[in-house]
Amino acid sequence: MKILLIHCHYRLPGGEDAVFAAERALLERRGHTVLVYERSNEEAAHGLAKALLPLHAVWNRRAAREVRDLIRREGVEAVHIHNTLLLLSPAVVRAAKRCGVPVVQTLHNFRLFCPNGILLRDGAVCEDCPRRGLHCALQHRCYRGSLAQTLVVAAAYRLHRTLGSWRGVWVTTPTEFDREKLLAFNRLRPTFDENRLVVKPNPVNVPAGPVIPWEERDRRFVFAGRLEELKGLRTVIEAWRLLGDTAPELLIAGDGPLADWARAQALPRVRFLGQLERAELHRLIGASYAVIAASLCYESFALVPAEAHALGTPVLASRIGNVGASVRPGFDGLCFAPGDAAALAGAVRALRAMQFDCAAIAAATRRRFSEEENYRTLMKLYGRRAAEESL
Repeated sequence: MKILLIHCHYRLPGGEDAVFAAERALLERRGHTVLVYERSNEEAAHGLAKALLPLHAVWNRRAAREVRDLIRREGVEAVHIHNTLLLLSPAVVRAAKRCGVPVVQTLHNFRLFCPNGILLRDGAVCEDCPRRGLHCALQHRCYRGSLAQTLVVAAAYRLHRTLGSWRGVWVTTPTEFDREKLLAFNRLRPTFDENRLVVKPNPVNVPAGPVIPWEERDRRFVFAGRLEELKGLRTVIEAWRLLGDTAPELLIAGDGPLADWARAQALPRVRFLGQLERAELHRLIGASYAVIAASLCYESFALVPAEAHALGTPVLASRIGNVGASVRPGFDGLCFAPGDAAALAGAVRALRAMQFDCAAIAAATRRRFSEEENYRTLMKLYGRRAAEESL
């Protein structure tokens, strides 16, 4: 099958780039011809391109024309679009649709309804834009703290919602939580076809080797991720302060704006590892008691908890969004109130007294996020008749 993947890279690499690369590699391993149309917002960092970026973000005629020509010239049989912000614009979605091939759009965030994409403002969950309108984002300058940039993003999505650019397109979202949120918003502000919204988890790649049993694990906890407010690092540090002399060892992997503050607390049972290679992080998580996911926001896809579960490691998760939804309390972890250090300390004590079947946790997670399951869903989406009959 000949498949066109479309993606606009942000100026800083992120999770969307990783998913785009992983799915490209998966399709190529399965013998498909994969064509790629990709651009980077770095192209518009200076000069005339920067001046024209607001126009291109709303409607990039050149990108739409190039996508249409590529589909027709190469005989593309399906198109899968990841990110279009800012340089490509949703005009490429319309161009692909007009070629009469199946079109899939992966929603890596909530950008269709929220200009900053994460339903967050001033450190708290905010759903004003999907419920009251995109003017709320302008009032609070929600995209990068800039009125002008927020206006551009809001204008792009408002225009293409009005034009129905996402009608007739298969839309995928990585979690059931995201799906339910998007359906609720879509009922308020119709944007896509509800019967074409499909859950397709992001790829989760961890070593496929044996799982270390619970009783053989090191009695330590791991916090992995960007060291910032939204990831709940303050909550974790304060919980370890409350645990005092009874605290287990806590390993913190990552870097970010709260790194210096966290180190300055000088807690004796807390050790900072910095940024680790993925393989080393997996080794660490797979030998530990639990991973702590203390996020204060919904998250678009809880990757670290998913990786932990695939390694058979329980997760202590804040009861919010995709992080909380990723845990089945008692089977693969426990939940606590977001931002509540005392609740987290209590969960740490409770988990240390429990027993977990690490092999069962890993088996269930690997089935759910398996390459075969991911590939099967993609093929259903790319084959129009099969998709409409099976999804």
